[in-house]
Order: sequence, then C-alpha cells, then structure tokens
Amino acid sequence: MLKRVDIYSFTDDPGFEEIKRFLDNYDYDLRVRDLQVRPLNAYEISNIIRHFDTKHFISLASKAYKKFHLDKVTPSRKELIAMIAEDNELLRQPIIVAGRLMTVGCNRMKIMEMLQIKSNGSDPAENGRPENPPR
Repeated sequence: MLKRVDIYSFTDDPGFEEIKRFLDNYDYDLRVRDLQVRPLNAYEISNIIRHFDTKHFISLASKAYKKFHLDKVTPSRKELIAMIAEDNELLRQPIIVAGRLMTVGCNRMKIMEMLQIKSNGSDPAENGRPENPPR
C-alpha cells in the first residue's frame, strides 16, 4: 500500500510544479487539491494548521497579505483563519501533508526528510550540497 501524500496548492504555481515532478519520482499516493478550483474552508484550514504557529502558513508576498493589512495588524487566530478561508492566496504554498507530518513551502530537503527519502547524491539541490563545493 502506497503512503498517502496530500498537497494543497495552486497547481499553476511554478513551485508546485517543481515539487510535484520531484514527488512523481517516488511511490506515493499523491492527492493534489488545487486551491483555485476547490478553496479550503475555515474548518479545513483549522485542521491543517492544527496547533502550529499561523505565521508559518502566511504568504508575505501575496496580494491578500496587503489586502488584509497584515503588515500593520495582527488578527486573532480565528480571524486569520477566516481571512485565509476568504482568500486562499494568503496561504504559503504548497502545503504537503503525510499522515501527522507536514511541511510548508518548496524546501526539497525538508520534504525529503519528512517523507524519509534518501538522497542518491546525483542532485546537489537534493542533498543540500552546492554544485561546486569550495576548495
């Protein structure tokens, strides 16, 4: 039985496309939720964020960040979840969930660690080493 991995993202995002191509090389039951087609509601967002600090889930570069004036005010957790439900663009993406484990963003090393993927050493970006190590 394949391990299930849920990905929440806008599927036209270049970061999502890169991570999806990477994960397609491994045997996982990938379940992708395109947030443009099926946005998350407040209940689902709350379940994903769980007890984690909400700052890990907020995209500072999104138009929604400025729209809600989050650079000037700090809303309550409940208010922030309502804002995210109103505009899923506020979520930092992709959100990758495997069982009780989760990572946010396109950090391939964190994804590999979470999914216990061993590096074969052929891709410097995979194993965290620079392409041309200093001498």
